[in-house]
Amino acid sequence: MEIQIRKLLPKESNAYREIRLQCLKNFPNNFTSNYPEEKTKAKLFFQPYIEQSNRDNFVIGAFYKNQLVGISGFRRYERRKTDHRGIIIQVYVNPDHQGKNIGSTIIKETLEEAFKIEGIEQIEIDVLVSNEKAANIYTKIGFETYGIQKNYLKIDHTYFDHKMMQIFKSQYLIS
Repeated sequence: MEIQIRKLLPKESNAYREIRLQCLKNFPNNFTSNYPEEKTKAKLFFQPYIEQSNRDNFVIGAFYKNQLVGISGFRRYERRKTDHRGIIIQVYVNPDHQGKNIGSTIIKETLEEAFKIEGIEQIEIDVLVSNEKAANIYTKIGFETYGIQKNYLKIDHTYFDHKMMQIFKSQYLIS
């Protein structure tokens, strides 16, 4: 299976929207956003950035036969005191394509692109503690846990803890 990994183009904004809504619908407990709220929005978070080819806020996509099957978004913090940092968010691989290293590949490509941005020194990624598969992928890439936030999400009457992880440019380039 040949997978193409690259930054999304402006014309692929709607493909991003489709896969983002798919992940929220299929895995509602893994994301802070939820399908019913997001589907009513005219534009999802990354759509304007994709359409403008924004360098500081972008989505890396995995394509199989020209169909978007995985995403990994990067958002740079905007404030002057924190703009040396960014965060990887909205990581998702379609279930039909999981188990083929696509997730780790798109995260690595996201890191590569983000660390090319002038001034980016560290990147964060968050994962629910219950999502051990994703946390293991992040650890293998080189992210280190710096904290756990208890009861981060509350879905119905169930709480989910949140693991915060980070990687520094100097560490990533060495590995």
